[in-house]
Amino acid sequence: MKLFKKIPLKFNIYLLKELSTILLLSLGILTFILVISRLGKIADLVINKGVGLKDIIFLIAFSIPPYLTFTLPMAFLLSVIVVLGRLSTENEVLALKANGVNLKWLLVPIAAVSLIITTLGLVNTNFLLPRCSGLFRETLITVIKKGISVDDKEGVFNDSVPGVVIYINKVDTQKRLLTGIVVSDDRDKNLKQTISAEHGYVNIDPDTFELYFLLQNGSLHRWEKAADTYRKVNFQNYTFTMNLSQMVQTGGVARKMPYEMGHGELERTLAKTTNPNDRYDLLLEIYKKFSLPLSSLAFIFLTVPLGVRRKAEGKFSGTLYSLLLFVFYYILMAMTDSFGKNANIPPNIVTFFPNVVITLFGLYLLKNINKEEHATLYQRIKYMWAYRSEKIK
Repeated sequence: MKLFKKIPLKFNIYLLKELSTILLLSLGILTFILVISRLGKIADLVINKGVGLKDIIFLIAFSIPPYLTFTLPMAFLLSVIVVLGRLSTENEVLALKANGVNLKWLLVPIAAVSLIITTLGLVNTNFLLPRCSGLFRETLITVIKKGISVDDKEGVFNDSVPGVVIYINKVDTQKRLLTGIVVSDDRDKNLKQTISAEHGYVNIDPDTFELYFLLQNGSLHRWEKAADTYRKVNFQNYTFTMNLSQMVQTGGVARKMPYEMGHGELERTLAKTTNPNDRYDLLLEIYKKFSLPLSSLAFIFLTVPLGVRRKAEGKFSGTLYSLLLFVFYYILMAMTDSFGKNANIPPNIVTFFPNVVITLFGLYLLKNINKEEHATLYQRIKYMWAYRSEKIK
């Protein structure tokens, strides 16, 4: 006998309320867990270097969009499986079946939520992420300048940069001119050098986070410990550089990464790139701007069958299933990226292949969703494993 009844509107509203609460909660927790890795370095800037709380808040806010790329679909997957699992445990799903409701109608409210998450994901990867990436670097430059304070303090020995002590006798704030500069550099254990100059300027490269001292009319004193050699060099112009990317965490790289670029930036970089491997990676990133947000739509068909069949599998099985599915999705994505690159498969096929696999798997599970099955997913996997093992023997 076929089931043709739709889910009552009241139940759909109730389901959407439950989903919204768990979705926002899980999104907040997952994003916070990922962002918290940066808080140690940022806290050091507040406590030890006197950087304002406003800049710190901006840094944290601008660092969120890269993580939203992952946490939006993950939070959607987790919330749907958890909510449907609770409804199944409390026999509300059984009540729907008893009233002749086709459980496939659960896809309607879930699909509505998925469309919202997908839209937010597309806006994030294509507009918010590239914009916030630039703002993050701009704020980071401001923070670093405030942290080292080499161009606004005179008559002070500044040791903000590890292994380097900087002294500036006088600062002309209008001309940005430094006078009476002494730099002691002990970053290399085998090399000690002291640089003095009459005048100089300081600048920071926003792409590499290199601090440049453009020094004029001075001398360099260098002691090479290994060879026990002392050298002195007089100069008219000399550039002294220091990399400041370690003062605050920048994700391990100084330059803007492809995933942080907008579509236009990726296209321009692609036009300038001649290396085939680099071009392939850039094309992957262009298509991932769309495939990653669309993963929420692919998860729709998995969430309903996995959620409604968890009655006997415990309260935390939904969280476990969500994490395992998400890990499986990203392992599959990494494998297809590597295989596609080696086999020279078109990037658009490679990036959307994991979504297709997830969708087909979900449609397969959804096929028999209205049938009453007493075996849990874990029991079915265990049975299949035992059957295969016996067959091999």
